[in-house]
Amino acid sequence: MPASGPVSLTRQTIYCFIPIMNWYAAYHIKKFRKYLLIAIIVELSLGGLHMALIPEYDPDRMFIGEEQTAENLDVDWGEMMIRTDHQLGLPLFLLIVIVEFSVTIYFIRRWSHQWNLQFT
Repeated sequence: MPASGPVSLTRQTIYCFIPIMNWYAAYHIKKFRKYLLIAIIVELSLGGLHMALIPEYDPDRMFIGEEQTAENLDVDWGEMMIRTDHQLGLPLFLLIVIVEFSVTIYFIRRWSHQWNLQFT
């Protein structure tokens, strides 16, 4: 349930690092919809950047004359998002995680501060 009084900025910040609790932190200050929209936009844009910069290389699909079937067109998106075998893989993945957490913390802290100003 949403808070009926001021919230702790420290606790709200800690919630940002715990899966699902970041949603609770946003819900606690009545900003869940905005938070979810921002999180989806950030995730899609950074995930697209990651996939664009690290191309999938599979030598089995190199032949142009190869028949295209569902089997050889199947892509494991989870594996592709966390690929670290490429030169940019791990640094780019870490940069994406840092940016996501930074955006999350920024908005939760900002909204929590605005929430607390209502009660002073």
